[in-house]
Amino acid sequence: MSAAHELASRCAVLLIEDQALVRDLAAQTLRMRLGCTVEAAGTLAEARKLIDARGADAPFFVAVADLHLPDADAGKILSTLTAADIPAIGVTASFDKDLRESMLLRGAVDYVIKDNTQVFRYVADQIRRLWCNRGQAALVVDDSAAARQLVKNWLERQQLTVYLAADGQEALEVFKEHPDICLVVTDCHMPRMDGFGLVGQLRRKHDREHLAIVGVSSSDDNSLSARFLKLGANDYLGKPFTYEELCARVNQNIAMLDSVATLREQATRDALTGLFNRRHFYDQAPLHARSAAVNGQVHATLMLDIDFFKKVNDTYGHPAGDAVIRHMAQLLARHFNDGLVARLGGEEFSVMLTTTPAEAKARAEAFRQALEESPTAHDGRVLSCTCSVGLCLTPGLPAHELLQRADLLLYEAKSSGRNRVCASDAP
Repeated sequence: MSAAHELASRCAVLLIEDQALVRDLAAQTLRMRLGCTVEAAGTLAEARKLIDARGADAPFFVAVADLHLPDADAGKILSTLTAADIPAIGVTASFDKDLRESMLLRGAVDYVIKDNTQVFRYVADQIRRLWCNRGQAALVVDDSAAARQLVKNWLERQQLTVYLAADGQEALEVFKEHPDICLVVTDCHMPRMDGFGLVGQLRRKHDREHLAIVGVSSSDDNSLSARFLKLGANDYLGKPFTYEELCARVNQNIAMLDSVATLREQATRDALTGLFNRRHFYDQAPLHARSAAVNGQVHATLMLDIDFFKKVNDTYGHPAGDAVIRHMAQLLARHFNDGLVARLGGEEFSVMLTTTPAEAKARAEAFRQALEESPTAHDGRVLSCTCSVGLCLTPGLPAHELLQRADLLLYEAKSSGRNRVCASDAP
């Protein structure tokens, strides 16, 4: 399930706003931009009833709360939300420096001014970022225990999982234990290995598209920022920095990683089925073919084609054909979850996996039978389909020859009656 679909289906937002017109506008904006559940209250008393009604099993993910309600001031509002373990985004009609500092010190996620009609678009973007940050991991590296803990607390407020290290050497060890870390915030001057050394070491294995690095320092040396950036850091912050500045920089860098990942996904995945596309398959096939096969294993290469697919489109229409293709793709993904599975185009698919010849034949036949015995349901109809399979088991060939031979075997399967597996002789 994608983050957007998960947000829409599982996220619940508590909106607390005493002005009915603003409340309706905010609720409509949040629902439209996030697709999630929004429950609205005009007073703190009403909000408490909504919190109690949800209970501990289905809590609100975040609250968007006006800081001046008829029955409560800002402190009481935040205390209520904190007691219910609901992160709070505070909104108010006018800027108050003391109130802002008080709210952020007490753990509010953000402090937002309702000074234009677009403000709730910003709030929606913040909620989306908080939702996407769940499960994302960050590493804070600083030789000051107090500084480490402060940044950790701030980043955890943004729903990030945070690990700590006292210097660059320790950071590398933490990174080995937690390779899913996507963000590093590192101080400059530290014992054993400083921030520059850490950035250099990390960039040897992790590029900017997979790991964001933010360098920080309290030094007055203006050259530090340029040095960090030239070594491969994505961003730089001078100490002391504020909670809001850190979070803005961190979220911007993580959002950039997410955008690159989305583009990479779109470039390598087939839009209809979610399987890898033709381009990615042919890019990766040589890597699979070159990997060592041991213990009697071979690089099994399958080419599959849906039988009489044109008849499905001509009889029932292209939406029905798309449903059959998606059904085939889902079965392939389940049956060959340890292999490289792709839709090459139209009704043609391919699989590469490392296994024994006997198992490859058995799995190919099991898939053929599973497809035959599991029709596709579409628009009140049940559409049965079969597939032909060419299976190349010849060892030691480069990828393009494996694919060519599998394709010839597929042609043989179709020519000899369809709905069958034609395999090359096992070694």
